[in-house]
Amino acid sequence: MKKVIVTGASGLIGKESIQPLQRSGFEVVELKSSECNLFDFDKVADFIKFHQPDYLLHFAWITGGDYLSNPINSNYVEASYNLLKHFYDCGGGRAVFAGTCFEYDFKSTLLSEKSDLNPITLYAKNKVRLYNLCSEFSVKYNLSFSWGRIFYVYGHGEKPGRLTSSIVSSLLKNEIVTVKYGQLLRDYMYSKDIASAFVKLLESDVQDAVNICTGKGVRLSVFASKIAEKLNKTSLLKIHQDETEQPLKIIGANSRLKEEVGYNSFTDIDKAIDLILSDYMEA
Repeated sequence: MKKVIVTGASGLIGKESIQPLQRSGFEVVELKSSECNLFDFDKVADFIKFHQPDYLLHFAWITGGDYLSNPINSNYVEASYNLLKHFYDCGGGRAVFAGTCFEYDFKSTLLSEKSDLNPITLYAKNKVRLYNLCSEFSVKYNLSFSWGRIFYVYGHGEKPGRLTSSIVSSLLKNEIVTVKYGQLLRDYMYSKDIASAFVKLLESDVQDAVNICTGKGVRLSVFASKIAEKLNKTSLLKIHQDETEQPLKIIGANSRLKEEVGYNSFTDIDKAIDLILSDYMEA
């Protein structure tokens, strides 16, 4: 059985990767912070040496609170690069790391893997820094490596403050929900689909950056309205189109994902929202 170490396996996307990995024949080993802190380089080295993984799937990163500007982003670069080097030293053959669409220089056109990079936030700058380090390392040592750039995510068990969870939680408490920038188009992808796409990418031999996205945009007004309609709370939803310096459209081109990786399973947004809402109804 092929063995994979997964970091961030309790996160929004990481937790959804476990079952598809197992269905694909992987023996999954979770690198849990409670057992092996990613920032303890010696423990990480011992952990990898003990498990001798064939594959590495790395999701772990800061995602809550002030993650866009938190200085700990730099620590994640060093820890992630250390992880990759020890993985290679122990005979690992294929590594896939999670990146972000915020690495790109946002344009009104579809963002492809060949689009210019122009990270603005500390978070995105450090993702690019890690991408460059890992790419150079993999080329130098002939390590199979890919970097999945995630666009926008919605899914199960989101942290408070994220778009979907904040809309649902407020509506269920009969609170007014105001969407300030309803005109914005964003490439939202269901978390289970993102996880499955990463598993497919891990199984492939596709190298370098690959966009993990639907290739389609949904207006925030439409996304919020779908949730409100399903909860019969449309009277509580207030849609605005306030002026903003944010790009009107952030949508990825996903031809590499579909044609080279071979991933083509995208859950309909209405079905995905129904599945997410069912969690709240059962709680």
